[in-house]
Amino acid sequence: MRNEDIIELLEEQDLPEHFQIVAETCGIETARILIKELGGITVSIPMVNSLRSLIERYIKENIKEIPIKKIARELGMNERAVANIMRKKSLKIDNGKKF
Repeated sequence: MRNEDIIELLEEQDLPEHFQIVAETCGIETARILIKELGGITVSIPMVNSLRSLIERYIKENIKEIPIKKIARELGMNERAVANIMRKKSLKIDNGKKF
């Protein structure tokens, strides 16, 4: 029996405990694909607040419609951190005030 065939027999309880969360969250088929295609590779899954370009783009796209306080809360940041990003990117809010 080939590895690909054996992987198809894989069930959640066959997985190491730390990998069962992948099967629970993404489905057993996704877990099988990851094992088949990426087996042996260590992967670090980023938290949203570490995805800098996404955060900057979100702020840029929403700053005119959503108050800074709400954006900060949605991103799990404080208002000053949002304002600092705006300042670095020279973003303006609707009253024309430049950060």
